[in-house]
Amino acid sequence: MKKFAVIITRGGFNNLLQACEWMSLAAGSGIEVSGYFRDEAAGRMSQSKIKEMTMSADYRGREASVRDLLRQENKSDLSKLLQNAKDSGNLKLSVCQDSLRYFAIKPEELIPELDEVQTAEAFWKEAVLPADQVMTF
Repeated sequence: MKKFAVIITRGGFNNLLQACEWMSLAAGSGIEVSGYFRDEAAGRMSQSKIKEMTMSADYRGREASVRDLLRQENKSDLSKLLQNAKDSGNLKLSVCQDSLRYFAIKPEELIPELDEVQTAEAFWKEAVLPADQVMTF
């Protein structure tokens, strides 16, 4: 596999963490990786929202203990994890232009680890069509 596209739509911290870990593993293996945040996940890409450790409903009742574990394992800072993933290899991170509009997020409010704001059509043509594998989160 040479090219890997990842589409991240769900915005729970655990989902974003999983996507980040898979992108990091792929990039570290020498694969060209393109990640695209849209819908709820795009809404979490602002500098203020990225720090929230909100979990999906399946973690109900265990959120505090899971947050503590993630902090102990140095997995609580998504911005840092995304930067580490980028540093591990060839990883490009994009965010959906339409989703930013839906969440009233301005490009200047985004985390610096993102490389660009683009339309779904542009990501489709640039990353999905030439990908050997596409994964969604």
